[in-house]
Amino acid sequence: MAGFIDDLALEYFLVTLVSVLTLYTIAYVYLEYRKNGTKNLRVAMAPAGFPLLILGSVIMIIGLFQEFVWPLPGSFNIFYGDPFLLLGMVTLLYAISVLRDYKLQFPGIFALAIGLLAIVYGYNGYINSLPSSADALETFILFIGYGVFGFLVYPVSLIYDILPSKTKSPMVANIILIIFFIVVFLAMVASAYGGLTAVAAHIKSAP
Repeated sequence: MAGFIDDLALEYFLVTLVSVLTLYTIAYVYLEYRKNGTKNLRVAMAPAGFPLLILGSVIMIIGLFQEFVWPLPGSFNIFYGDPFLLLGMVTLLYAISVLRDYKLQFPGIFALAIGLLAIVYGYNGYINSLPSSADALETFILFIGYGVFGFLVYPVSLIYDILPSKTKSPMVANIILIIFFIVVFLAMVASAYGGLTAVAAHIKSAP
């Protein structure tokens, strides 16, 4: 049970950090766009590459440990471990793509697939009352939030691949980016709340 408690809180916060970095990068790139137009957007994204690399590596290590060792009780290893490992993989792919100036749409299509899987995992967790009957709906909403997050990464990746060849951001691109920003913010709030709740409960009643 100790592994379950420790891993759960840490996983919540690592997922939250991915969201925080995503929101900050969107805001940073938007300010670059306001100053210099679309030509330097990929250059503006470059500083996010190294933090993404660190986050993705840590998530991958924990995810692989969870897959190989199964430290959590029963099906919690599948419910939390599978999506967490996939998040680490796509985060690393994005880090490499940003640092090497590769096309973002290729890890983006991977993120779309992971987003759909997150919703599937969340739904199956909900109908099976995971992590508990009291918290199943809250966790399902969290999985949906990050599922939509992953789903929207693909069109956003296409936008950032295409925009440098444009002189101005099209209206539809702006709408997609606004929706993406809102979804990421709400998902961040949900995961941060889950992490803070877990920490409070674990400190109060440590294993």
